[in-house]
Amino acid sequence: MSVAQSLTGYEIEVNVSHVNTKKIFLTTMKRTPAQNLYWPVIDSTSIIDGKGIFKRDSVLAEPSWSSGIYYVDTLSGKRMDFSFHNKAQNMGKHGNFILENARIKIYGDMKDASGLTITGSNETDMNMRYGLLQPNTSKINKLIDAAKKKGDNKGLSVALSAKNDSVRSFKQLLNKLTEQHPTSWMILINVYQNASLLTPSELAEITGKFDKTLLATPKGKSLVNFTQRSKSLVIGAKFPTFNYVNSDGKRTTLDNVKGKRGTLIIFWASWCGPCRREIPELKKIYKSYTPKGINMVSISTDHDIVAWRQAMKEESMAWTNLSNLPGDGKIINSTYNIYAIPSVFLLDAENKIVMPDEYDIPTIREYIEKLLSRG
Repeated sequence: MSVAQSLTGYEIEVNVSHVNTKKIFLTTMKRTPAQNLYWPVIDSTSIIDGKGIFKRDSVLAEPSWSSGIYYVDTLSGKRMDFSFHNKAQNMGKHGNFILENARIKIYGDMKDASGLTITGSNETDMNMRYGLLQPNTSKINKLIDAAKKKGDNKGLSVALSAKNDSVRSFKQLLNKLTEQHPTSWMILINVYQNASLLTPSELAEITGKFDKTLLATPKGKSLVNFTQRSKSLVIGAKFPTFNYVNSDGKRTTLDNVKGKRGTLIIFWASWCGPCRREIPELKKIYKSYTPKGINMVSISTDHDIVAWRQAMKEESMAWTNLSNLPGDGKIINSTYNIYAIPSVFLLDAENKIVMPDEYDIPTIREYIEKLLSRG
């Protein structure tokens, strides 16, 4: 049983020695509209002689990522957090678990350096075993960047081949894990986190292997929607048009801002550090390619109109800036499958996608040069 199990809520039985308190608290990770993380208390219970029970009779819509239990020590006044022994890898400790509709047991001794034992949560077991997966390409990406700077075509070819092999192996791993664990929310999270690496057909194949009950959860629905939209956001497809507002509140469509030779569309937000750091490079692109017929437009996924306007003032971007504020930036994310920002699309003169969902500045320049070389 995993997320699809039929329990009517969660039950967490605690039996832990050396807990100097009368009450313990259950927290879980949430996000503010600006995507900042916080961990509010969602439940509490009394604890006597180290024993207590958290119980909720209403069903959780889906597992809750990064949940934790803590108490305030009555002797020292310090906050004490439960940590759990990683039985899957027999190494390190986890400071959190995944809350789900299950009968979970936590037992042990707070003085045990190896951590407490947690049982009954299949999703926590999966998290301890696999965690959040990603392809092992960070070192290869550095080799690619170095080869590009040196003009080392042979070295670049070798590095790109190694990256392709690494990504291919990673895709095979995701496919294998989905086949082995079709009801696991944790595996679904990993597929969703890496969905942009998969082609529309690959993504549809993997998504179709998950249990239907799992796909009916909020995150499951997000994956299904992402999979469906990915089919219309590929090279050669018409980019979905938009009708957003600029800083003066004027409505602007894609056709209003398209360039004679092409259009570069940048998705960003005021709170996004990487987005802000790449703006100086985008200004260079603007200076180099706007005279050649490439227009640029930045679309903000901000939730705060004041923050957006302040960021525009600070960055002084000469090109068109749009948002759907005071609406919800999530609508933009869902329309264009924007899972992480910055995200940049390059369109040709007919608004067809030439480069989908990129963020690497040298790669963006390469695509622009290729587009302009068409004549």
